[in-house]
Amino acid sequence: MMVLGRGWLSLMTGPFDPHGDLTAGWRYTATLHLRTPLAYLEKDGELSPGPDEPPVVGEAEGQLPDGTGFNAYGFWAREIDYQGLGLPPPDFRSRATQWGPVNIGSEAERCLLSFLKSFRYIVETAEDLDQALSELEGLSTSTERNRKTWAMVRKADPLFPDSFFMQQLQMLPGVGAAMAEKLYRSGFRSVDEVQAAKDSKLLSIPGFGKGLLEKIRAQ
Repeated sequence: MMVLGRGWLSLMTGPFDPHGDLTAGWRYTATLHLRTPLAYLEKDGELSPGPDEPPVVGEAEGQLPDGTGFNAYGFWAREIDYQGLGLPPPDFRSRATQWGPVNIGSEAERCLLSFLKSFRYIVETAEDLDQALSELEGLSTSTERNRKTWAMVRKADPLFPDSFFMQQLQMLPGVGAAMAEKLYRSGFRSVDEVQAAKDSKLLSIPGFGKGLLEKIRAQ
């Protein structure tokens, strides 16, 4: 079996067969990224047999021209039984990740997927940020695989894992990466904490002006 995306299938076989004669099933491919929720990562590799594409996993963020929903966390890829059709399979060897491509079926892919599942479990279940950071520190040395993956992530982003939580503060209107880091370093660890803070404390942060305060209060 071979997983094939919509665009590649069109190039290889022409227009999509509305009867699904070429389709052996659909396999889910999660986006290998720190922001991808655990529920999507756990579906990675799941096969849905039959010619009909399954509905989008989770909430759709948009629609393709044919009306199919999609989001940034993963997609269903058409799987073709090339051997049964007597055709040579296309040579797809890698998949994209937040840190560059990894070979499909490789140890690197397995390590990264396992690490991301553990990371997402921690950030989604921790009662507060201090607990999350403590558990993530333990994750960083829990196994040799995780040590290597952690080192790879830190090489790309020396501020990790703090940077992950800083990015959450950019959900506030008018707050960019630089201000998010200032807020985080000033002790604000969540959007709720910023919104609940006194005006005077926020205005004491360098670069945090009345205009930004008004935008946040308006939200």
